[in-house]
Amino acid sequence: MEHTLARLIDEITVDAYDTTEQLSAFLQVLQDEIGTPASAVVLGMDVEVTGFDMEGDERRGLVAHCRYRGAAGTIALADVHFEPDSVAGWLHAAYRVWLYLPPFPARRPQGWAWPEEQ
Repeated sequence: MEHTLARLIDEITVDAYDTTEQLSAFLQVLQDEIGTPASAVVLGMDVEVTGFDMEGDERRGLVAHCRYRGAAGTIALADVHFEPDSVAGWLHAAYRVWLYLPPFPARRPQGWAWPEEQ
């Protein structure tokens, strides 16, 4: 899995030369490839991710806008869990590896060809 995630990270960050540009590249792929709202888990609670953003602080990284029982908030994307077989789960695993964090369980979704077939 690590080798495949490394290839995905390389593809996402190919034209990005510093941390801010790499974060922007991940943000763009997440926005392009993950339909929102997306189901996720935060601290054991089912939430809806309604969007992704970069708030300007590269130390925090990307954030996820989440909704839970009528309340809304923003959380570090690294702390959100997506379904392991989903595009969101696969891209999130690559993002966590890029952050030097262990990925949450994830597998490349069957039939999802990005970036090979662009």
